Amino acid sequence: MNNKEIFMSRIKSFETEEIKCRKNYNIIGSLRLLAFIVTLVYIYLLIKNVSIYSFIGTIVSLIIFVFLIKSHSNISSKLNKIKNLISINKKYVDRIDGNWAKFQDLGENALYLNHPYASDLDIFGKSSLFQLINTTNTFLGRKKLINLLNKTENRDSANIIKRQNAVKELSDKIEFCQELESENNSNKKNMKEPSSLLNYAENTDSLFKNSYIKPLVNFMPIFSILFCTVTFIFNIKPFYYVIAVIFIIHAIMNFISYTNISSTLDSVEGFNDDLHSYANALKLIENENFNDKYLNKLKDNLFFKDKSSSKIMGELTTIINNINLKHNFLIYFVLNLLVFWDFRCLFALENWKVKYGKLISKYLDTLADFEAISSLSVLTHLDTEYSFPNFTRENLVVKTEDLGHPLINSESRVNNSVSMKDNIFIVTGSNMSGKTTFLRTIGINLVLAYAGAPICGKSMECSLMDIFTSMRINDNLMEGSSTFYVELMRIKKIIDNLPKKKSMIFLIDEIFRGTNSKDRIIGARSVLKSLDKPWVCGLISTHDFELCDLEYNNETKIKNYHFSESYSENKIHFDYKLREGRCNSTNAKYLMKMVGIDIYE
Repeated sequence: MNNKEIFMSRIKSFETEEIKCRKNYNIIGSLRLLAFIVTLVYIYLLIKNVSIYSFIGTIVSLIIFVFLIKSHSNISSKLNKIKNLISINKKYVDRIDGNWAKFQDLGENALYLNHPYASDLDIFGKSSLFQLINTTNTFLGRKKLINLLNKTENRDSANIIKRQNAVKELSDKIEFCQELESENNSNKKNMKEPSSLLNYAENTDSLFKNSYIKPLVNFMPIFSILFCTVTFIFNIKPFYYVIAVIFIIHAIMNFISYTNISSTLDSVEGFNDDLHSYANALKLIENENFNDKYLNKLKDNLFFKDKSSSKIMGELTTIINNINLKHNFLIYFVLNLLVFWDFRCLFALENWKVKYGKLISKYLDTLADFEAISSLSVLTHLDTEYSFPNFTRENLVVKTEDLGHPLINSESRVNNSVSMKDNIFIVTGSNMSGKTTFLRTIGINLVLAYAGAPICGKSMECSLMDIFTSMRINDNLMEGSSTFYVELMRIKKIIDNLPKKKSMIFLIDEIFRGTNSKDRIIGARSVLKSLDKPWVCGLISTHDFELCDLEYNNETKIKNYHFSESYSENKIHFDYKLREGRCNSTNAKYLMKMVGIDIYE
């Protein structure tokens, strides 16, 4: 059974479960309505004629009604989770079928003008690597994945291998990965950037500095309730006025403190859904068994003394649920009047912050790590050949076997093997023969390798190098910059990096296409001469065969490779296979004739 069949089988299984769950949901809903009606009937009977039977009936029916409400809510949550898992599995099928470009999160906000490779290699944006593999739902998880794909400096092979091993283990835990994605999926659109939550949680300042406030709030409700109870039991009528005074004092205390307390409570109230999602995801991680050391080290971050992160987050969720009672005005008014409800919620929050507030940042960061690693494992779950790269301490090495472009559907993808060691490849070939795709294939697989993800191919060995590209060049009308000038600035940035003497690889497509052939050749030779450094390797594609002569001037550094085509039945055919040597054919005239443009020589 291939991976697509596995996902299709999971979809069918979840859809069957959804039907059963929906049936139970409807049954419980009907029973809940019936229990509500029965409860109202017993309350009516109790009011009309007080009896032990009507009292017991009211209590029992009310208990059943509350139980059914809870059961209905649990089934609703289960139903939503099943729907999420069906959607997640359908997205995996879309990835395999090549229909993933419709996924909504493009990661466009991660693109910035001066990044050395992201826009050229389709890392973010429409039909991008991020769009294909992203399964994160939290703000920090998404940010962490973006940073891994965007990282340009301080790459460390030990950290990459550590992350790579974690991805390998999650590649065999498809159910865990899907469950993790599902836990936060329901709340993804509304999930907030957590900085305000973290700032509040880590601030342990108390709103009321006076030491007598807390004992007073704790003592007064006890005294008041006992006083009222004794007064009513013994029917001490003169004390009724005292009761009125007591609750007036309660009301004044609530009124005076309302503004300060409510603004503090409101600052965390909106995070209730987020915290619920966080707690569920953290509990999933806590209950999973891992073999990988790095994953277990991350998991250890989720335990503090005798409590787990999910329980600690659950306590905060409970406090916020209590705060949310203010939306039920009658209950909220009574609780504040009797027991100073807002004060108690505030004290519970402040006590929770002192004990656990500084842990939340670590918990959310750990969850983000798991989400990012899970996203990097997505490629291993598809119907294609992926492998994990090896890293060498030798400089300027890129050796691959059957390397392909991960954004091209497996049925259409053509793989190539590459052996580069301290080389500059000049790649020639006709239009549409595969030059640009080949350059992008090298680049995007290096990005995957450095992130700790698998690469699209049988094998890959590479050095750690900075990646620079000049490929997707457009003019800038707002700044009055021509295509040629924009390209000059891109290539200048590559050259400006040379004094750092850091290992680097460049990928330049159709160099200086925006100027005349004479200047283009002179400029391209000058650029290649500048880039001919011991710490630099790269690939440059061109239609200018004159550049191929540089191989003979530098037989060890510069190598010629090409793509070719064949013709039959008035059609042009490409095999997209890389070959040694320079190209000896062109197809521009043939293509012009094919589309109906007359050629005059």
